[in-house]
Amino acid sequence: YLCALTAVVADVVSKKEQMFTTMDQRRLLSKDVLVVAPWFMAPEDIAPPPITSSSSIPYIQWDDHHPIPHTFRYGAESKPDVKYNMTISSFAAMDVLLEHLCDRKHHFPNLKRVVVVGHSAGGQFVQRWALSSNSWCFGDGDQFAVNRWAETDLPHVRVVVANPRSFAYLDNRRYFALSDQAAEADDDEVSPAENDGTLTPFDKYQLRPPSAAEEDGCKEFNSYEWGLDENSEVPAPYFINNVQKLSNHGNVSSELFCRYASRDVVYLSGQRDVETLGSQICGQGKEDGYQGSSRRERSERFFAALQLRKSEVESCGRSGGNSTRVHDRHVVKNVGHDHGL
Repeated sequence: YLCALTAVVADVVSKKEQMFTTMDQRRLLSKDVLVVAPWFMAPEDIAPPPITSSSSIPYIQWDDHHPIPHTFRYGAESKPDVKYNMTISSFAAMDVLLEHLCDRKHHFPNLKRVVVVGHSAGGQFVQRWALSSNSWCFGDGDQFAVNRWAETDLPHVRVVVANPRSFAYLDNRRYFALSDQAAEADDDEVSPAENDGTLTPFDKYQLRPPSAAEEDGCKEFNSYEWGLDENSEVPAPYFINNVQKLSNHGNVSSELFCRYASRDVVYLSGQRDVETLGSQICGQGKEDGYQGSSRRERSERFFAALQLRKSEVESCGRSGGNSTRVHDRHVVKNVGHDHGL
């Protein structure tokens, strides 16, 4: 009588055993809860021993170095298998897993809830997957996807985005200080790790597109995997194709926002996850594509941008304006960042 399932997408770790450390030490779970940990293998990983099965499907692997490290996290295509010369996006693989579970008619008739959790690189994975997936399991309705059954027959899906290094924004706006003085001002005597409020003084910042000079300093800031613009250096046909499908319904950015806003997404940030990170997107001093200096600050800025966008959208086919908050976000006290979680 499986009633709930949690799919855990872990951070990148050096050994398979590390991925399951926390699971091995977990408290006993109720018999009606199942925990699944997908393993997105890289060619460097040692393949598990053969499983006695009639299936001839090969193990799927994703490149761990090119064009950027850990390509599974942005929905890259897998490496072509030798026998069939076929590939699959890591996001499509998650869709397959999710839809197998959502098929209550044939597999889990009592399944009520599915929670997909990702931490660090796994957090990057689940945020971009929840943003771009067209899976009928989300129950978004016929406007966005073809559901096999009525929404009431689907288990509820929640996505938990924990401590990602970066986010895929839904438009080209980022938070910029209103002045150089505002950017340099630090009136709070509490250290960032002890601060239980916001790290960004939003009254001194504005959500806007970068100026021409700012964009010249970071031309990649809105290319995927950090925005919606196609990125020739990081090919992701699953994401680009799924986003473009929404163009049939009007403005892509607005339609994508409305669908994403309707999904149950929760963001978690460790209070002590405040290390200043190096720049992966563009040069030093650009806060990794103007997202913020630390994981916690990037999370609060992305969440704030969603709330502002919600206030600008009159209707998403639900209640518009400021009547509802988009998603939920929580700061977990006294928690830093651990890649082995």
